[in-house]
Amino acid sequence: MPFFAFLRTWLVSIVVCIPLLALLLIPELMRSRAGGEQLLMIGTLALLGLLVAAFILAPVMSAIAAPVAERWTPRSALSATRAVWRSRTGQAWLALGGAVLVYAAAQAVGYWVGAVVPSVRDNPAFGSGASAARWVIDYPAYALQAVTIYAITTLAVAWYGWRIRVISLTATPADIRTGELAARA
Repeated sequence: MPFFAFLRTWLVSIVVCIPLLALLLIPELMRSRAGGEQLLMIGTLALLGLLVAAFILAPVMSAIAAPVAERWTPRSALSATRAVWRSRTGQAWLALGGAVLVYAAAQAVGYWVGAVVPSVRDNPAFGSGASAARWVIDYPAYALQAVTIYAITTLAVAWYGWRIRVISLTATPADIRTGELAARA
């Protein structure tokens, strides 16, 4: 049953993180060759903000996907996550580290997809006309790369939310008390 909880968490992550997909699908914000360095900086900052928000909300997504009455609900997920970070810090860091590794894999696989199916090429008309762009974006290839990165990134978000859920639900009464005591201090 835990595997199905993970799959449901991934599905919820795919739906909730749609703004991230929308950003990834805008080449002007994600590629300097498409929009310039200023737009790339805006896109990079937006990407960072959306990723941070996704990882913060990952436990809530997990609670939406696989709630456990009185222990893991959308309303209690963030406080339970704080308790996990206080009482089982090492395991929480391992969960986050695993998610970061999966995110790094998303970037590597996206790079590989971009190498196999290039999305940017030189514009043969560049130089002959003042309005011709230097680069041509092959949008279907670009979208394939973006969707690949998105699918694996949401897998990373789901992994983190699911692991925090597992850690929280397997906490011993002593861990829970420690977390509660730390919350009161």
